[in-house]
Amino acid sequence: MADWSSYSLSDFLLFSPQVYERLFVLLNRDMWPWQLAALVGSVAVLALTLRGTLSGSRAAFAILGAAWISVASIFFLGRYETINWLGAYIAPVAGLEGAMLILLSFTDRVGLVDPRKNRLAFSIGLAVLVCGLFLYPLFEAAFGLSFEGAQVFGLTPDPTAVATLGGVALLSGRLRFLAAVIPAAWCIFTALTLWTLERADFFLAPGLLIIALMAIFLPRSTDQSQ
Repeated sequence: MADWSSYSLSDFLLFSPQVYERLFVLLNRDMWPWQLAALVGSVAVLALTLRGTLSGSRAAFAILGAAWISVASIFFLGRYETINWLGAYIAPVAGLEGAMLILLSFTDRVGLVDPRKNRLAFSIGLAVLVCGLFLYPLFEAAFGLSFEGAQVFGLTPDPTAVATLGGVALLSGRLRFLAAVIPAAWCIFTALTLWTLERADFFLAPGLLIIALMAIFLPRSTDQSQ
């Protein structure tokens, strides 16, 4: 029997850095101009969140849920599965997160933390949300990656997971812990993948995950914890 200690993560990776980056380039090329629709969705999520109303929060989480279902079908089944057989198994998990967020949007459990009671949690959550919705391609470009292969919210998993963590960090109820599990797991998975590929941006998603978790675990108000 082979000595498992002699294996490294790279021995289980089925693609090269070039193949992985090309995956996103081709996705963006084939999906154009759906990136514009994704941008509209991003603006809607931010605007609805800033409204601070229950109806706005419900609509925002419905869009986040739809984004996960889009990623499950377009990315994991349509693209990622062609270079990694795990895509077929990750897709249902991503779909589950989408369904969970959509179901959550039909309840009154998506009230947001009051910035007057906890400005820190609100500010951190909002910052992470903006990073996932708008800034992720700029972060990747800072590490030398081309805009042609930029990851976009609603089409690819990394910014979608980060944006979801930001949105979840803004929730006032305890369901935020459950809703954060799948996007957090993906951030760790993508970090291991990029680290194995020796990509300089491997810490981007897990770094934002850590920041989001700070807000998620903060008390929802200054006088009581929820």
